[in-house]
Amino acid sequence: MKKLSLLILLSTFLFCLACSEGELETPQPTTPPTTNDPMDDDDDDQSDDMDGDAVTYTNSVSTILASNCNSCHNGANPSGGLSLDSYTAAKNGTQNGNVLSRIRDVNNPMPQAGLMSEDNIKAIEDWAEGGFLE
Repeated sequence: MKKLSLLILLSTFLFCLACSEGELETPQPTTPPTTNDPMDDDDDDQSDDMDGDAVTYTNSVSTILASNCNSCHNGANPSGGLSLDSYTAAKNGTQNGNVLSRIRDVNNPMPQAGLMSEDNIKAIEDWAEGGFLE
């Protein structure tokens, strides 16, 4: 039984390795990091929560993932071991960087058919930046 488990694990690893096209690059942040400077009196920034347009999993992200990702990344045996078919799974996959890096990767895009629309990518990024609201 241990040999079979080891064989399956090794096969999965080799499959994932073979599917990647070369070396994956570390994603670079697209926005500069913000600081919590108490001297900054700039009141022009309004959070998404203030105007009611906050991106949430329920109002945006679940639909985007369902139409672009869930055909492969769902169920008991999701592609790449990454499930995106629930709030918790999508949050975990996005927090660890897998989702955010791959949806912008032009060399190895997700979904595999090509990058999602900029609006969809931005919605997922906004959801992450906004604290993964459910």
